[in-house]
Amino acid sequence: MSRILRSLIAVAVVGTAAFSGSASANLIIPVSAGSLTQCPTVGIANSCAAVYRFNADGSVDTLVDSSVPSTDGSDDTLVGVQNDSGHTINSLTLDGFGLMIFGFDGDGQSAVPNPGTGPGDTYFGYYYGRDGNLIGTVTFSNIDTSTYDYGTVDFPGLTDGGYGWWVLQEQISFTTPPGVSNNVPEPASLALMGLGLAGLGAARRRKNAK
Repeated sequence: MSRILRSLIAVAVVGTAAFSGSASANLIIPVSAGSLTQCPTVGIANSCAAVYRFNADGSVDTLVDSSVPSTDGSDDTLVGVQNDSGHTINSLTLDGFGLMIFGFDGDGQSAVPNPGTGPGDTYFGYYYGRDGNLIGTVTFSNIDTSTYDYGTVDFPGLTDGGYGWWVLQEQISFTTPPGVSNNVPEPASLALMGLGLAGLGAARRRKNAK
């Protein structure tokens, strides 16, 4: 294997590690009361209790405001997303670690109706661009129906600087909010990986031509 090819593959691997943002490296960051304004007032919650913030390095921090009550004072939680990644994102996969955060029971306080055939009818939210213009409705997919503690929150086409919100089932303990799972490499790392694989293919073709 040529020195150049080894360098390309090494850069691709390093790029993936640097940009993919594994869940274990993500931070839980307490914030001041009422500062997570990505969410509107829903029920008795007047701001987000937690916001998942996508960063330029591929990590996803969890900003937490422990002063925000459940939307109904019982078992529903208002959460949001902030896209500071520098590119468009489409979804967020969450693990409730045993809490049935996707076990929607139809009594959520969100007034956003179900836009399709997904679970529940009042847990949906909206997402917006940097300018505050509405992009679409937040939906849910890939829910583990054996436990309801794992699933994906979908907001396709959330541009850089955009934000959104939705409601999760269960009153979350905000010292251990749902974790982010299965982050994919960011575009920069995917490009680097493609460059490495292209180099590998070229090397094989040269070898076969000899």
